[in-house]
Amino acid sequence: MNSEICKILKNKNLSDDFYLLKIENNFKEVFLPGNFIHIKIEGVFLRRPFSVAIYTKKFIGIIYKKIGLGTEILSKKRKGESLNILGPCGNSFPIFENKKVALISGGTGIAPLIFLSSELKKRKNKIYFFYGARNKKLIFSEILPSGIDYIFSTDDGSFGQKGNIFDIFKTYKDDYEIIYAAGPEQLLKKVSLYSSKKPVYISLENYMACGMGLCYGCVVKIKEEGDGKYKRVCKDGPIFEGEKIIWE
Repeated sequence: MNSEICKILKNKNLSDDFYLLKIENNFKEVFLPGNFIHIKIEGVFLRRPFSVAIYTKKFIGIIYKKIGLGTEILSKKRKGESLNILGPCGNSFPIFENKKVALISGGTGIAPLIFLSSELKKRKNKIYFFYGARNKKLIFSEILPSGIDYIFSTDDGSFGQKGNIFDIFKTYKDDYEIIYAAGPEQLLKKVSLYSSKKPVYISLENYMACGMGLCYGCVVKIKEEGDGKYKRVCKDGPIFEGEKIIWE
């Protein structure tokens, strides 16, 4: 993990309060699917964590929603300005080869799965990507990798199938070898409990303070013993095996 000063290449409004931020990749370390970055934003005390959605040797892309002071300030940043970035942070998804896999996401949880799907595709996996949102405007199809089977859903039926993405996922033949999920906690819980006979890897989005595992402010209960029943999402995660989480 290193701190780098990176120039903004693009800060585009995707829809409503959602943005795509692209920054120079000045990191020597290689990022892996599931990693996140911690951005220092002037005017707020704590850094803000964001999952990496797009990764190349030249730039890193994140998707964020303007929901508070930090992201409000970030949304006003322009091309050419610089940001202090800490990364790569956290662990990563396990990557397999020649498997039939399902990716399930909702809301801004789509971000780490975009990066993941690109890497899975390189390794000749058969990918079924279940992507749910409230409406058509929140389906960010312009940044999705090609060559993947997408199943879309919206709550209002304005794009893809109408309904909840998890309910739609259950209607498909359940012969996936690996399942990945990211998004709202209730979605992650349902996916983890539904598929107990096969590996399920999830990306958690707990609120973070230090982002480096020092403050223990983002812990999650797990079934393992050893060093305790709690794991830090920022340091031990954000990727976990769904079956090991103790869901409230």
